[in-house]
Amino acid sequence: MINDQDYKIADKEISLLSLNFKEGEKIKDESIVEILAQSRKIIKKYFKNKLFLKTDQIPRGGKEFLNCDRAFDIFRNHNVMPEYCFSCYKVQINPKNVVDLIKLYFLFDLMYFENENLRKSFIDFREDEKSYKGIIYCTTLEEAKKINYYVSEYLKINLDEGIQSHVKRGCREFAEKHPEFKNLEKNVMKYKKEWKKIESEFDANNNKIYKSGERKLINGLNLKDVLIFQNWIDFAKIEGDDSYKVLAEFYD
Repeated sequence: MINDQDYKIADKEISLLSLNFKEGEKIKDESIVEILAQSRKIIKKYFKNKLFLKTDQIPRGGKEFLNCDRAFDIFRNHNVMPEYCFSCYKVQINPKNVVDLIKLYFLFDLMYFENENLRKSFIDFREDEKSYKGIIYCTTLEEAKKINYYVSEYLKINLDEGIQSHVKRGCREFAEKHPEFKNLEKNVMKYKKEWKKIESEFDANNNKIYKSGERKLINGLNLKDVLIFQNWIDFAKIEGDDSYKVLAEFYD
């Protein structure tokens, strides 16, 4: 049983840690090792048993909930996408290993976005696409292109020139059913008016409550994030990503 007070104190102490990093320079492996060692020391001070957290995604930013759960419920039941999904564009980043994923997390935390765009660092567990990813959510193609350029410069300077980013539209599952949905410039798929009735009927007959409204913006490292790093490192071990070895001693 986790003591809530101990959790709050450990979380507070971890939030006071800062990454040894200078703007305009690459984030060094040693800096990641250092802040994880400090975090682990705090965790061991308050908890005798190993802590676990069943999630692999770390979000940052985002003024409002995107309501993706509702979108997928409608899609699974009717093979159509809600209207707001047609204004969903993403900048996708593909870290090469788990150390780069953790560095991307810190980069996401440091970066400024005019619209406080939601961004996530996570592992994609789909069997045909197991990989490390970072996603920044945008509402127009123009915004996505602008952010992609901005992010690509950050990646070159602060991470690795070999890490690529690109713009995509919506979720892969939608494009698999409606291939034209992924088009960005030519033959762009538009929302079908007849789908509006399907959406309305779905909402009228669905009692599920979805998260909506404003999100609480979070910045800085916290205990939850450190525990998710542990999940990422466990994944790296299983998948043969040897970069984890520089970090593994903090999670044994």
